[in-house]
Amino acid sequence: MVPRGSRYAQLGIAPEATAAEVRAATDRYVARLKAAGASDDVIAEAHAVSLEKPDARAAYDAEHPPLALLRLEPAWDRVFDDRATSLAALRRELERFLLDAGEVVHHPDDTTRTDFTADFRPTPLLDGERPGDRTHE
Repeated sequence: MVPRGSRYAQLGIAPEATAAEVRAATDRYVARLKAAGASDDVIAEAHAVSLEKPDARAAYDAEHPPLALLRLEPAWDRVFDDRATSLAALRRELERFLLDAGEVVHHPDDTTRTDFTADFRPTPLLDGERPGDRTHE
């Protein structure tokens, strides 16, 4: 279905019409305008929007989508252009989903952990010990 306000509806053709069909429909439309006594400005405006050339048609179609609410806009965030950042964000979201579902999430190292409440292992660097101290062996 073609919206009423489109150039295709004005010409009475489908958006898939060939260049020859567009040309013939434009000629018929201009003839109807002239028969109705339209001004030269209206007739010039009818010729201004040309759907015969592929580039002009693509530009028109981009500006006038069939359903304006379905126009696709870029929705990604530039942060996801970086693979490492994308993977980290994906892991974080998957971890949150699994934890919310009551699943246990494996952490290969401490860089992905967020909960350290059950960790009672001494860590010399974090506990302020010097490399020579051996109090926790």
